[in-house]
Amino acid sequence: MKRLSILAAFLVFSSLISAHAQQVQVESVDVKSVKFDTQPTPQFEAGNVKTKNIPNPKDWLEVEVEFEAKANQREAVIPEMLFRYYVAIEAADGSTKLLTGDVNHVNVVSGEEYFSAVYISPMTLGTITGDFRRFQTGAVKAVAVEVFFNGVSKGGANEGGPSGRWWEQLQSQPGVLGREKTPFALLWIDRYADVKQGN
Repeated sequence: MKRLSILAAFLVFSSLISAHAQQVQVESVDVKSVKFDTQPTPQFEAGNVKTKNIPNPKDWLEVEVEFEAKANQREAVIPEMLFRYYVAIEAADGSTKLLTGDVNHVNVVSGEEYFSAVYISPMTLGTITGDFRRFQTGAVKAVAVEVFFNGVSKGGANEGGPSGRWWEQLQSQPGVLGREKTPFALLWIDRYADVKQGN
């Protein structure tokens, strides 16, 4: 009998939490800035190994977004939002290559400012531009981000590109990586919004 009472209480508590989560709705996402720049591959030190000099660390392209989400409840915790990034890069042959990638941010508090960041690897940049030594940010033609909640667009921003949804005019390919899939995952942890595990 006691077990049934505990089970019943647990089910009621779970349903209340679920109902509360379902009531949270994102009204808008204000993307305050979109910035991009190169970042050299970070170098970490480890014990019990000999240090090796890396005279020319390779360049990654970093795209960083500052944003604030607004929900229908004050200080509500938004369980999950999808950030879809688009980066247009001029290729060696003069054409434009569009790279894209998604990041799922979780537990975002309504009304607070956050940052999100993604990266493009040196190998991908070199394959597009033909230069595997140094990446020039001038090759970036445009960057855009669109934010979705429950499959509905709630905001976004465009940096450097024409007005409108220019990315829909180009054929895209994967290549934009979330921080958790790069060597930068261990850096500046408290700066960025949490990311869904296994994303």
